[in-house]
Amino acid sequence: MGAALARAAQWTAAGSGAGTLEITPLNESLLNQIIKFVEDFSTRYPQEAAFVFKEPLEWKTQVDCSAFGNGYEITEATVQSEARAKDGQSLLLLTKSTLRVRSFDQLSCVLQIAMEKKLKEVQACLEANRDPIVQILGPEYGTVEGDDRSILHLLEKVKKGGDPETEVKMKIFLLLHQLDLQLLNSSLKQISQDIRLNPAAVNNEVNLLKNFSGEGEDTVLESLEYTSDYVFSNGCRAPPWRQVHGEICYLVINPHDTDPLCITCSTAGVFLNGGQIDSKDRIDYERKSDIYKDIVTFLRERSPKFVENMAKQEYRFFKEPTYKKNFQHMGVVEAKVSGQSQSLHDFMENKKHITDKAARKDAEEGRRRSRTVSAKIKKKGNGISSESAKIQPASKRKTSSRLSDVSESSSETEEDEEQPVRHHEGGTDLPSEYWGIQKLAKYLKVNKKH
Repeated sequence: MGAALARAAQWTAAGSGAGTLEITPLNESLLNQIIKFVEDFSTRYPQEAAFVFKEPLEWKTQVDCSAFGNGYEITEATVQSEARAKDGQSLLLLTKSTLRVRSFDQLSCVLQIAMEKKLKEVQACLEANRDPIVQILGPEYGTVEGDDRSILHLLEKVKKGGDPETEVKMKIFLLLHQLDLQLLNSSLKQISQDIRLNPAAVNNEVNLLKNFSGEGEDTVLESLEYTSDYVFSNGCRAPPWRQVHGEICYLVINPHDTDPLCITCSTAGVFLNGGQIDSKDRIDYERKSDIYKDIVTFLRERSPKFVENMAKQEYRFFKEPTYKKNFQHMGVVEAKVSGQSQSLHDFMENKKHITDKAARKDAEEGRRRSRTVSAKIKKKGNGISSESAKIQPASKRKTSSRLSDVSESSSETEEDEEQPVRHHEGGTDLPSEYWGIQKLAKYLKVNKKH
């Protein structure tokens, strides 16, 4: 547990004190794994569970004296376990709110008694005992990172036929070492899955919130400002000695319905800090809340008015601005149709497809009607020639011949007119009837000349 607590667990800035374990998902995961390890220890390793610690684990407990029952002697504000060490000392001693425990058996009993408070109990125990292995087994079992000499030393003792207590110590040490590796692997896996904030993401969110803040009943915030205008080359506004803790910047937020909030934006997330200390803009960096993934999520937990007004602005807040009249500068306009989004590009392509299809249909219809009109004109012309031949006397065959010439001329004219029809096939500016009327007009014009 030593390396995991030192390297994996997330601690608050120590400042003048010893620091505390932060309330984060990673820390909760580590604490729950330690709880499971301790609760199962007595059942899985009964001999090692009875081993008496070199020094007791001591911390301020929230467990009340009245919670203890069989197996304990209770006198006013003191609780002692009936189980004792060889020197006669109780393996568990509770005096007022100070708890001292000297075996895994008793640790397991405390967690059972604590019930829903067990997470807080383990947290308090580890905060007060930063290197529990040393207190459990002794200072010679404290390991230096990357140094396994203590393990080798134990193995040599066991090989040389050490006493049974040494073998038990060796077993406990290996179990704790195995737990340490498990905690480190678990924390590495969780950290790799976390989405960490960066200066650009924070700045974008701040600018977006500013666009919807100000005076007015429907604004999401009254104001939102950085505590510092100076921006370092990496995009951070936090001083260098705070950047080493992953801090990016600090903001003062004025919601409509709460007191001003001073928050820290860090690579781990967003949280409430201690606020500005004085007029010199000094900040109390100590974390005062849970950590949230972004500013909006933080504000949703703090301001009901923010939540209410966000509901009014949500569509505009999460959509990029669009341009209604200038399509050249228009990016993507999303229109939700049956739960699906259609872009402007898709819309225009679909419109073009429909227009082209209609144009082809009109062109085909125009050609069909043109052929029909042409055929009718030709038939009419032929009919006039035939009737004239039948009713006219032989003396007027010359006139008849002229009509025949008109018919031939009309046919030639029709062939000439096919060219402009083909030329305008793909166009949709003139209706198909136009070309039919033009044919008829030319026919009558030629007939009139003769």
